[in-house]
Amino acid sequence: MIGVFVPERPRFTAPERVTTLNDDAARDEDPTLTGDLLEIHFMSERGASQDIWISRRADLDSPWETPTVELAEKLNSADNDDTPSISNDGLRMWFFRNSAQQTGIWMSERASRSDPWGDPSYVEALNPGHEGGTQAMNAHVDLPELRVVVGLNGPETQGWDLAIASRERPEDAWGAFAPLDELNDEGDQLAPFLFDDGRQILFRSGDDLFWARRQSTDEPFGEPEPLDELNDPAARENDPYLSPDGATLFFSSERSGGTDIYEARRAAP
Repeated sequence: MIGVFVPERPRFTAPERVTTLNDDAARDEDPTLTGDLLEIHFMSERGASQDIWISRRADLDSPWETPTVELAEKLNSADNDDTPSISNDGLRMWFFRNSAQQTGIWMSERASRSDPWGDPSYVEALNPGHEGGTQAMNAHVDLPELRVVVGLNGPETQGWDLAIASRERPEDAWGAFAPLDELNDEGDQLAPFLFDDGRQILFRSGDDLFWARRQSTDEPFGEPEPLDELNDPAARENDPYLSPDGATLFFSSERSGGTDIYEARRAAP
């Protein structure tokens, strides 16, 4: 299982395009799922702007329902809304809003999976340095909601760099962000996905997906390794989401000529 520390990077079967989630005339990306994999939120440009759409399925063997934007009404605005990250239980959502009023990471909650999302609020703690011109996006809060990784772009970064913050309990305030210098370079690092109690991470660097690990959260990550079986040399891969059991990976890719959502399975050792 990927959910338990192992020295080797996870390997996956050839990815397949999730046809029912994609619109041939629109950009579809940023997949994020509830822990049971029965509900997916993603960004689509099939409307008038970049909005968050939702699809559900009855069980893992059933097809995805036709995506809808109506169920995500409170998550969307006249501005661009994208890069959603949903909690394991499906009751909290972090996302990026490109707003003239407050651009950065916002959060919304709902009482149950059958309830609509509530009015979102700007998360001051997840937008470090915004008063000095630093922008935050692509927030990923890990499974126990004790760590968050974001992409930062500002006066003190090399482009888009990854940074991490933590807290002792989900009800506590977030601590200060620290850059993940060992993963950052002069290019862009974005779309982080942290798992294995903070010891493994997936992310995009340049146009490819990478994996890195560390022995403990007190140590730096080791040298990142590209996920070669998922990366297309002629396309950009982005937005990895790994299921809690480590068996299924969703991500976006431009290999079809547009930007679509793909699914890959964990390959047998």
